[in-house]
Amino acid sequence: MARLPKGPNPTAARATTVTMVPASAALLLTLLLPMAAAAAAAAMDPAERETLFRVMEAVSSDRDWRVESPDPCGAPWPGLECKPAGGSTGDAAAARMHVTRLDFGVEPNPTCKDAAAFPPEAFSLPHLQSLFFVDCFTNPAATTALALPAPANLSASGLQQLSIRANPALSGTVPPALATLRSLQVLTISQNALVRGGIPPGIGDLTSLVRLDLSYNSLSGPVPSQIGQLKSLVGLDLSYNSLSGAIPGRIGELRQLQKLDLSSNNLTGGVPDTVANLTSLTFLALSNNGLIGHFPPGISGLRNLQYLIMDNNPMGGPLPSELGGLARLQELRLAGSGYSGPIPEAFGQLSSLTTLSLQDNNLTGPIPAALSRLGRMYHLNLSNNALGGAVPFDGAFLRRLGGNLDLSGNSGLCLDDRSVLRGVGVGACRGGAGGGVTSSATGRGLMAARGSHSQDSLLLGLLGPACVAVSCLFALNGHAPY
Repeated sequence: MARLPKGPNPTAARATTVTMVPASAALLLTLLLPMAAAAAAAAMDPAERETLFRVMEAVSSDRDWRVESPDPCGAPWPGLECKPAGGSTGDAAAARMHVTRLDFGVEPNPTCKDAAAFPPEAFSLPHLQSLFFVDCFTNPAATTALALPAPANLSASGLQQLSIRANPALSGTVPPALATLRSLQVLTISQNALVRGGIPPGIGDLTSLVRLDLSYNSLSGPVPSQIGQLKSLVGLDLSYNSLSGAIPGRIGELRQLQKLDLSSNNLTGGVPDTVANLTSLTFLALSNNGLIGHFPPGISGLRNLQYLIMDNNPMGGPLPSELGGLARLQELRLAGSGYSGPIPEAFGQLSSLTTLSLQDNNLTGPIPAALSRLGRMYHLNLSNNALGGAVPFDGAFLRRLGGNLDLSGNSGLCLDDRSVLRGVGVGACRGGAGGGVTSSATGRGLMAARGSHSQDSLLLGLLGPACVAVSCLFALNGHAPY
């Protein structure tokens, strides 16, 4: 009798199943345990996390940071950046995440609450590289002081960029302790009207600085000579403060400087001769100060200069012909500075010039014909001087500049081309070229036309049928429609 084949042994199957369960669990644990260990290693240091929460609670009420973001670097929000510490491969500490950037004030970054307080604790975040407070402290009923921890607590900081800008409720001074932040490359404390006092001399110790912007505050006192120690500086902006005294000669040691803006202060004395050493300059603004004297000898050596803005300084004397050697110059603004004598012919060599503002001086003589060959010019203001003779610009030049040309307030100027009289600010030459000025001055130049209906009618006739209501009203009142 044949034997039937044996079927599966249930007992054996159960035994096999029993032995497989522990094997699967062991495999799963083998996979998950290293991941859990890595996650634990990557979690923030508890002390650093607590410091971050204190900073957030001082500045922002956008959320309950501790409850909604218990692991900030695990699920970072806009305005927060985290990076691993770095180090040798396999080092658990190297995988731990640290806060490297905080950005407050402008959405989508955390906004600042009405009673926001400046948080000195932020400087205690050991791996922080960039810190921004922009349009953050704005409530005038809740002013807060710009304060830093003690220098001893800043010496280990790796902060590279600090921007505190547009905070009208931020008060105090520029903290001397900033000099301890030796890794700083960009320092901006700007547009904070309640920030007062002087610029601390210790700022010269920040030798890694590339950009320094302390503009639009209420700073006073001198420009410290120690700024000359910032040899890596590319941009220096101290404009719109109340700084006084002379521009330090050591500023000429900043050979990498491309932008220098000291405008709208109370600076006195002359422009230091050492400024001619700043051969990398592209932007130089010294307007609205009390500077006197002459331009530095050798200023024509600033071959990269594109903007020279020195309006409203009592400089006096003649305009220097050397400025004609600045071949890359695009804007030259020397208005309201007491210059006398003629406009140098050399200005006609400024082939890159787009704007020339020489108004409100005591300039005499004719307008150089060479200016008419400046093909990139779109703004020319020579008003309120004592210039005379026929205007050397043809109709094409005058039409190209349009309302950006102002020759008014020069009683001796006249135009030969009657077809382009409107808005130029001078009258027609009497009896041909250079024959004196007739009474048909128009636009801004016809100041005497106010108040007389007959004179207004004459002016409207000169302005012609193309005159529209708003433009004519401006012209009749001696102003340009812009």
